[in-house]
Amino acid sequence: MKKLYLVLSLMTAIPAFAQTTIYSENFGNPSATTVVSSYTGYENASPITYTGTADVRTSTPSTGYTGASGNGCVFIGAIAPDRSIIISGINTLNYTNIALSFGQWKSLDAASNQMTVEVSGDGSAWTQLTYSRPSGSGTSIWTLINTSGSIPSVSNLRIKFTNVVGNAGYRVDDVKLTGTLNSLSVSDSGKKTAFTIFPTQVKDGIIHISSDKNAFKNIKIYDQSSKLMINTKTQDNVNVSDLSKGIYIIQVEENGKTETQKFMIN
Repeated sequence: MKKLYLVLSLMTAIPAFAQTTIYSENFGNPSATTVVSSYTGYENASPITYTGTADVRTSTPSTGYTGASGNGCVFIGAIAPDRSIIISGINTLNYTNIALSFGQWKSLDAASNQMTVEVSGDGSAWTQLTYSRPSGSGTSIWTLINTSGSIPSVSNLRIKFTNVVGNAGYRVDDVKLTGTLNSLSVSDSGKKTAFTIFPTQVKDGIIHISSDKNAFKNIKIYDQSSKLMINTKTQDNVNVSDLSKGIYIIQVEENGKTETQKFMIN
């Protein structure tokens, strides 16, 4: 009876997910000014990529807002218009209510926002997000920006920051994408899925994951409050021995396919 109760609890417990971090980047601590496409000190590695004509530098480090990381930031200069950085490879599948925030520094106090922020699901069609920042005397400072607009749920989201005029320089840091994990996408036992994830009741601290392609997989594990507990890559196994007893959600992504499944640690 006790085992039956545990199985029923695992199958019926659907967490009420709050906003959780999908992606964040603080641009590391560069030793020299480096074009974004050549820089290797990013917080994120493949499949995330960084391209464009902006550069990463340590001058005027971020400060003054919650979560400011200091050290490296992206400089989108005023010397020539249309300087940009494009961040690609962010998987937002199975997320809703996706929101983008970042730290921004502007070299002028003027009210106009000449740095555009756009998102794309295919790298061709871009949607501009809107935002506002303080203006007037003394506002040429770091500010935390929260954007408004629709951000798609796709396997390869691109974010583009562009300086479209030549009379102001911008710095960007602490880019953060959050969303609500769609609990309705959680796989239940008996349904055919792209991945085999077992056991659903973990006793030895190891979760085994297999797929037809058997490639490296991006793994995220959340607790019932949607807190990200593990973020790693693996080809087959994940060690969860450091997690406390309870119910968790594992999200597996491989070559554009994503699935989530509940499991219990006994």
